Amino acid sequence: MAKTIIRVRQGAIAYYLNESSTGAKNNGRRFILSRTSDHGKTKDGWIKVNTTEHQALIDAASDADQFAACNNLYASKKPRLHVDRRSIRGLAGKWEGIAFPLRVTHGRDATRNANNEIVSRHAER
Repeated sequence: MAKTIIRVRQGAIAYYLNESSTGAKNNGRRFILSRTSDHGKTKDGWIKVNTTEHQALIDAASDADQFAACNNLYASKKPRLHVDRRSIRGLAGKWEGIAFPLRVTHGRDATRNANNEIVSRHAER
């Protein structure tokens, strides 16, 4: 699970440096610098950060220095777009709710199947 190491904000822009494990490769440590704008409403993207860059971000003295270092590092690399993983599966199939549990895609208890019908999650089973 990811652990946030640095969170710095200035105005509507915020940077987050996260550490996540990848298993045995690279001692299990990977660093990602994410950027949000519009007070966290828009996820602009993320970049990979190596251990040298990670140490430079941590060694910055104040929040203003950390923000400047994050801003320079983010500008120096091509950011990758944030992908919303909730919408990867697509529309629910007709089989959902029979062989597999229903999934919620809109609203609290609703899901859409392939026929674009709204089915209650708590329907008769």
